[in-house]
Amino acid sequence: MGNRHGSFGRHQPADSEVKSLPRCCGAATTGRFMLLWIAVSFLTGPFLTATCAIAQPAPTHGGAEPADWEADVELDPVTEIAPVSAPEIAPEIAPVSAPVSQRWSTAERSASRHWLRLNGRLTQQMLDFQNRQTDKERHLLHHRRQFGSTSPAVVVGGQARLSFLAATTNTENKFPYLGRFPTDFSGKTATDARMLQANAHATAYVAPTVSVHGELLFSDVFSFGDFKQGSLQVRQAYALIGDLDVSPFYFYLGKKNVGFGDFSTLSPFTQAVTWHYFAALAEGVGIGYHDQRWDLTAAAINGGRGIRLNDSPERGKLNNLAANATWHTGDSSTHSVQLGVGFLLGTIYDGFSAEHLESNQFGSDYNSGWNVNGRIDKGRLSLAGEFVSTTHPWPVTGTLVSAYRTEAAYWIDRDTCPQYVSVSWSAGDQGSDGSEFEFNRQLVIGYFRHLNGYCSVSAEYVRSSGFAPLIDITTVSDRDVVQESLVLGMTLVI
Repeated sequence: MGNRHGSFGRHQPADSEVKSLPRCCGAATTGRFMLLWIAVSFLTGPFLTATCAIAQPAPTHGGAEPADWEADVELDPVTEIAPVSAPEIAPEIAPVSAPVSQRWSTAERSASRHWLRLNGRLTQQMLDFQNRQTDKERHLLHHRRQFGSTSPAVVVGGQARLSFLAATTNTENKFPYLGRFPTDFSGKTATDARMLQANAHATAYVAPTVSVHGELLFSDVFSFGDFKQGSLQVRQAYALIGDLDVSPFYFYLGKKNVGFGDFSTLSPFTQAVTWHYFAALAEGVGIGYHDQRWDLTAAAINGGRGIRLNDSPERGKLNNLAANATWHTGDSSTHSVQLGVGFLLGTIYDGFSAEHLESNQFGSDYNSGWNVNGRIDKGRLSLAGEFVSTTHPWPVTGTLVSAYRTEAAYWIDRDTCPQYVSVSWSAGDQGSDGSEFEFNRQLVIGYFRHLNGYCSVSAEYVRSSGFAPLIDITTVSDRDVVQESLVLGMTLVI
């Protein structure tokens, strides 16, 4: 997960470049595992469908969350919300159709009854690693509208992502799969079973229009031990000010995923190369606008070396900027279109040495990033794409750094027990033609099945090519490395 900006970035040759015996054997092995996994899923279909029918929370959707996410949380920003019966919340409260600011009460009897709550759907949305990477604060705004409480309350929840990997590589001690660190394995084969990530959140509604959200993350593949990260960390923590019943504008302040690009994926478990190259996490302050057609954000980011992508020449100032704009239309998850653009003033690709562990290393000038992305949902088919690039060459390699993804998913079932098959092709480029560090490419063929409101499973065949660590990229890279992997995943949410 953290390979690109932890200690590793990848590159990949074409399918015909390497034909070694270990690869052929690996492909056969992973193919048999894939067929077995899918066969078991289909054979247990009737039982699982019955399980889904009685599940209480709204379903998770893996990497192919519907683009019309407002409908997904059953909220429309201009539609009156149906009143909730008073006995479910507290006695003598105003109708839920009124703005939050008019419903708010500080009565001690209300606060003492339902101040601590579980909400599986909100937890899944906020902790999901595959979808809506850059604008999760809008889930809080919509949940705030339907919440119905007239007093302060705290919503808590957790998620666990379990993973099994079996892989082969054609080059000794070089494993280019982006979901692990390059030093995790040796030889030409690898097997790995672990809790890939475990995270928990607490979302506090502390005033009529004020919320505070915090996320605690455990992962030994998501980040590295230096620069105030590590296996256990506070991944996000920010305050959100806004009420969509009163105004389409909102504000936030704190540490969160930067509003730049999209970086979701239709793959059920493995991130696309675009995320590894350009996803950003930083502290700052931002403003947003949300209505039925437009989502707009702008943020001022603290200066210096950021946790992932963002970087600017000097600390102690709000001297980095991010902006995002998304237009969407459509009336349901089976008929929608989304188009977006983004800009980030300062990226990590501004320095003269390939280094990410040194927090005091800044580039001498800005190297900005820009992004275009889109998604179409029509019937059972979902199509998505994204392209992101720097505006200037990276001094380390002398070329622009860019990445893209093209993806498709076919929904076997969108309703009772969501399940789909998907294919994703993503690549990154940062070297001159023919260089060992020219590119990273990744093919993912995946299957996702939702079991109930708390559990989903997935199976993926992943073909990763090229070996190009971010650190020492010009000296240790090998464009001919190919790894083939079977990745089985399970996500549990409460």
